[in-house]
Amino acid sequence: MTVTLVVAMGANRVIGVDGQLPWRLPEDLAHFKRITLGHPMVMGRATYDSIGRPLPGRTTIVVTRQAEWSAEGVEVAHSLDDALARAHELDDEVFLVGGAQVYAEALERGLVDVLVVTRVSQSPQGDASFPEIDWQAWHEVGSVPHAGFEIVTYERG
Repeated sequence: MTVTLVVAMGANRVIGVDGQLPWRLPEDLAHFKRITLGHPMVMGRATYDSIGRPLPGRTTIVVTRQAEWSAEGVEVAHSLDDALARAHELDDEVFLVGGAQVYAEALERGLVDVLVVTRVSQSPQGDASFPEIDWQAWHEVGSVPHAGFEIVTYERG
């Protein structure tokens, strides 16, 4: 199974503010849709709440510690391990799409194979940040520049 982490972050590592993205980048959202379509996505409950619904054409697996939490059209897992096991039953590629706690746990435990990072040139204020990681442990395999941001793909080095 390949675990691909997808994140859009500012130059200051900010990924969110008040449960929302701190920018509007339609080209990046279209890229997100292209790469995740047809694959399971794992996300934390707060990330799901910010989206507000399952995204079409993808299985949504939400990690939450809340035993009674549920949402129509969503699979619930109570740990990242459970979520990844369920995703693996569905496909050989799974996408981790947020938030900060899911990213931190997956990276700290060495569960991520590929990073797809939208590097936004802005440094917005925010209340959620991408964890600090050792970028030397990752090998850049592709980069696509856009106005105000670039999408960079890394594989574990």
